[in-house]
Amino acid sequence: ARAGLAVATMRGKSYLSFGGVSMGIAGSIVDNGFFESYLGMRVEAVDTTEFLRRMEEGIYDPDEFKRALTWVKSNCKEGKEYNPPEKQRSRIQKDNDWETVVKMAMIARDMMNGNPRLAELGFGEEALGRNAILSGFQGQRQWTDFKPNGDFLEAILNTSMDWNGSRQPYIVATENDSLNGATMLFGHLLTNTAQI
Repeated sequence: ARAGLAVATMRGKSYLSFGGVSMGIAGSIVDNGFFESYLGMRVEAVDTTEFLRRMEEGIYDPDEFKRALTWVKSNCKEGKEYNPPEKQRSRIQKDNDWETVVKMAMIARDMMNGNPRLAELGFGEEALGRNAILSGFQGQRQWTDFKPNGDFLEAILNTSMDWNGSRQPYIVATENDSLNGATMLFGHLLTNTAQI
C-alpha cells in the first residue's frame, strides 16, 4: 500500500536540478529518461544564477527572512574554527555567510513548491514554483568557489522542522546527485521520515 502511494505521489511531480553536474559525479548526471519513463516525473533545471538574482533583487519574503535569521542564530551553533588565523573569515564575513545560506534555503524551497507571499511582493511568476517533490543543488565547484556552499540549505530543508515549526521535509540531494536523491525520496515516501 505504501509503495502504491509512493508511486502515485511521485507521478506528475518534478525533479528540480539546481545547476548541472557536480565534479563529474555519475549520479549528478540527471537522467531524464529514468525520471520520466520509470518514475513518471519530469525534470526541470534552473541555473544557480537564479539564486543570485533572487538574492540581489529581493525575491524572497523579507519578514520570513528576519524570523529565519533570528531562529538560526539561536539554534544553529558554529563549530570550532580550525583554519590558521591568517585564513580565518572575519566575524562580518561569517555573519554575511549566514545571511546568504538562510536566503539560499528559502529560495530553494520557493523554487521547488512556490510561495504565495512572492506574488504579494509583485513576483507572480516566481511565486508559482516548479511542483518539485525532489531537487538537487550542484554547488561544487563553480558555486562553492564563489559563495557559501549548499550544505545548510540541504540540511535544513531535508529536516522535518525549521523556523516555521514542524513540516514535511523537502527532499534535496547534495551535489545535485539525482540518483541518491531518488533513493532519499523513496525512503521518505515509504517511511514518512526525514532523510537527513
